[in-house]
Amino acid sequence: MKFKTDRAAVPYSYLIDNLKVLLIFLVVFNHIIAFNLVKVDIVVRYIWYAITIFHMPAFIFVSGYLSKKPQNVFKNVKNLLIPYILGYSLTWYTQIWLGKSTAYELLRPTGTVMWYVLALFIYRLTIEGLGKIRFAVPLSIAVALWAGTRAEFSTFLSASRIVVFFPFFVAGYLWKSDYITAVRKFKGKWVLVPISGILLVGIPNYMITNNISVAIFRGNHSYRICGLTDPQGIVIRLLMYLVSFIIIYTLLALIPDIKLPITYIGRHTMGIYFFHYPILIIMNGLYLLMIPQMNNVWALLGVSFLFLLVLGSLPVDLLYTGVLNLIAFVLFKTNKTVTDEGLEEEYDSDEDKYEQLLRRRKAIEELAATLDDEKEPAGQEYHGEKMDQDEDTVSEHMDRHEGSSQVAGLDVDIEEDNFDLPEETVEEERELTLEELMQELEAATREMQKQNPPEEVKK
Repeated sequence: MKFKTDRAAVPYSYLIDNLKVLLIFLVVFNHIIAFNLVKVDIVVRYIWYAITIFHMPAFIFVSGYLSKKPQNVFKNVKNLLIPYILGYSLTWYTQIWLGKSTAYELLRPTGTVMWYVLALFIYRLTIEGLGKIRFAVPLSIAVALWAGTRAEFSTFLSASRIVVFFPFFVAGYLWKSDYITAVRKFKGKWVLVPISGILLVGIPNYMITNNISVAIFRGNHSYRICGLTDPQGIVIRLLMYLVSFIIIYTLLALIPDIKLPITYIGRHTMGIYFFHYPILIIMNGLYLLMIPQMNNVWALLGVSFLFLLVLGSLPVDLLYTGVLNLIAFVLFKTNKTVTDEGLEEEYDSDEDKYEQLLRRRKAIEELAATLDDEKEPAGQEYHGEKMDQDEDTVSEHMDRHEGSSQVAGLDVDIEEDNFDLPEETVEEERELTLEELMQELEAATREMQKQNPPEEVKK
């Protein structure tokens, strides 16, 4: 693979750029034919079914492949969550502008294409943890198959789609550039082309003949809402995974890994994805997609390519990124930092918390014993005789070694009498529970605060 020098930290190449250009073209074309042409042209209907099987799974696979770096929450909020809110709002407003009564349901992004942006936001915030699970891909497929049997996986927060398409994201996340090299060097890679072709013809033919809705490929609803029994839905969804992965590998093996005249569009796909659907809604609302000249697949292919050239241009990309940067500048304090006090490490688990409290209790007991020893009456006279300077030095040296303790890093004299308790008063200690230890520690702290008088210095 020919990696670009300006993005050395990211597994990026001309191959990925070219693949993204193809996929975003299929996204635009699939949406534009869905408004009217699929209703009047049976061949286009077959094409629509075939594209719907794999184009978003492949796009999400590439997104996972490009999400290997540690994720920054702020950047994901700016680049994904804010565009999701703006994109949904723009799509909703276009409907209102055309005179259609549409509820504003930000948490249920039906009727828009922004579900992918929300899903990508959630994927990137969770993949570092979920990507470490063993057998993540087959387990996520099993969960997705099960989710289709449950009505609670619905359009709310795109929960159904997030679960259904997650296997492709985690597969892309775990995919290595070495695997691409191996696939491209595989001598029998051209056999993938007829296999993909047979699957892309056979599955749509079976579904259209049996009047099965394309909604099952969108992953937006349960099997029953799509008009299928649970066993039928599971089989068709499994076929979607099989076909999509085969086509993804086929594209990785055959897409040219060279710089083409349109390769640059691969870096500007988010702007295309963001703007194209509201524009198509306006075109459809103004009946532009219903004129006879537009009921032609070649005309719509040309319109789709024109969308890529215009919406993927540098001015549109600068407009898109500039608006996001401005909103992020207004909303967020980029220089705002919070000091790490280490509390989350100290109380990371109950066991660590217990050890910390034990050490604190011991330190407080030593400090309490020291303070009790120093609380002597102010008028009490000292007994003893004055000793030579050498004897004072020896006595001080011995005291320091025989009866001292360190509390908070200071040497504090402690009489050994404090530790010579009669044997009959020593009871077998039992290990305190965490709750008892915390209560005892709090009580000892309050008692010390109440009973600790100011020190009196004897002159």
